[in-house]
Amino acid sequence: MGEPAGGSPAAKGPARRVLDELTATVGYFRIETGGDSGGDRTWWSCEELLADPAALVGLVRSTASGRGTDDDGVAMSLFVQGYAYRIASTAIGSFVVSGDVASVDPARTSVAIGRHRPNAVHLDDAALVAACGDIAVLHRVLVDGHLAALVDAAHTAARIGRPLLWANVGSSCAASFGAFVDPLAHEAQRLRDMVEAFFAAARDGLAQSGRVVRIGDGARWAWERRACCLWYRTTVSGGAKCSDCSLWTDAERSARYAEAAEQR
Repeated sequence: MGEPAGGSPAAKGPARRVLDELTATVGYFRIETGGDSGGDRTWWSCEELLADPAALVGLVRSTASGRGTDDDGVAMSLFVQGYAYRIASTAIGSFVVSGDVASVDPARTSVAIGRHRPNAVHLDDAALVAACGDIAVLHRVLVDGHLAALVDAAHTAARIGRPLLWANVGSSCAASFGAFVDPLAHEAQRLRDMVEAFFAAARDGLAQSGRVVRIGDGARWAWERRACCLWYRTTVSGGAKCSDCSLWTDAERSARYAEAAEQR
């Protein structure tokens, strides 16, 4: 199936150790490799989903009622956000803990569904792409090598707007960095510098998906997305908006940031 995009993979031993460190740091990440797939999960090949709009929309529709919608566009938006988060957390997480990037080549990667959304990743083998802290390699492996194809596939399958889909990708990438804020609180400055550098180096669709906002005088930050994921339109949301929703007013955001700054 070829080598991971962006470079030659490192030995499986070091790669597995990086993934173990990643999942030990953020306990709710679900990353399985090789033959260690456990439980009764059904795995869906990323390569096949991205290449077959009918298969993608079929899987999305199977999750729709559990998310509280019968609208293909809403269901696709929420599915893409969950999918992007699981793939991004694998690549970004490995980059945060090691400076290198776990390969998420679609040909070697699968996702499983749990609680009506993508909730686990399986890698056929654990492989690292050498990055040595270079954000450009992270973009090449994660965005150019996988998530850009997800945006294209979702846009084709459900005719949902690219800006909304890129906003979901951006929010998922920001959340992947954000997952480390509490467990690596002593590295808060490094994490903020890293997330800012990530979006500063992003391709147009991702760069325009939102922005990092610094909170207070310390190293805290928040993400503001520029297009709504449509969660508020589901029956299970009760009309609630996500914390990074584009529908909050500037005054509402400012009040939230001021409150957050006072809490620490």
